[in-house]
Amino acid sequence: MATLTFHLIANAHLDPVWLWDWREGMNEGIITCRTMLDLMDRHPSLTFMRGEAAIYEHIERTDPATFARIVKYARQGRWDVVGGTYIQPDTNMPATETFARHYARGQQYFLSRFGKAARVAWAADSFGHAEGLPEVLAAAGIEGFAFTRPGNNLVPIAKPAFWWQGPGGSRVLSYRPMTGWYGNERAEIPAKLDLSLEAAKKFDLENVGVFHGVGDHGGGSTGRMIADVEAWAGKHPEVKVIYSGLHGLIDALYDEVRRTGDDFL
Repeated sequence: MATLTFHLIANAHLDPVWLWDWREGMNEGIITCRTMLDLMDRHPSLTFMRGEAAIYEHIERTDPATFARIVKYARQGRWDVVGGTYIQPDTNMPATETFARHYARGQQYFLSRFGKAARVAWAADSFGHAEGLPEVLAAAGIEGFAFTRPGNNLVPIAKPAFWWQGPGGSRVLSYRPMTGWYGNERAEIPAKLDLSLEAAKKFDLENVGVFHGVGDHGGGSTGRMIADVEAWAGKHPEVKVIYSGLHGLIDALYDEVRRTGDDFL
C-alpha cells in the first residue's frame, strides 16, 4: 500500500431553495460561513471550502465584514473557493448553454473578487452527470472535478481518482470518495476515518480525500470533529492527516501522476 495522506476537506453543502424560502436559504450561507470563520480563528490549521458565487454575492452585499474575513483566509490559502458555478446546478439535465452560463458568471465573479477563478468543480449532491460535462469544464478552465453521487453501487469505478473524458476529447482529473458521503454526523468522524483507511488498502493511491462537516444544508465542521480528527491521527502515525481543500487534493493527485507514472487508468 502506498504511503497515505488523508486530505480532510471541510464543507457544508447548502441548497438555498430546497424546502425553505430562498432568503432563509441564502442567510443560512452567512450563518454557516460565520460559524466556520470563528472555528478557523480558534484552530489555525483548519481549512474550509465553499462554492456557489450566488452565496458569496449575498454575503458581500449583506454582511461585508464577514466577506472581508473570507477574503483574508482565501488569500492565506485556508478558505478554498471552489466549484466555478453560480449555484450548485443539477448536472444531469441542463442544456450546454445553461452549464456554460453557470461557469461564465461564476468564474467571472470569483476572478473579480479573489483574483483567480476556481480550477476544481464540485458536485456535492447531484445524482448524475451529463456525458459532455468535461467539455464544458475544460472550456471554463477547470482542471479537476469532485463529486459524491452516484455511488459505487450504481457506477463502479476502478479507483477513486480517474480521468473523465468527454466525447470531444477534453478530460478532467476526477475524484469520488471511496467511502461515505460529503459530510458526516456529529460523532461519525472516527468511524469514517477507519472506513477510509480500510478502503485505501484496496487502491494504490497516496492521496485520499475525506469530506467532513455537518450538513446537508449548512453547518460545516465542529469542535468535536476537530478533536476526533486529532485523536485519530495520533493513533495512526502511518497516515499523514492534513486539513486541505479540493484544490489541494487535486493538485496532490496531479503531482502523484507526475511522480509515480500512475495515470489512474
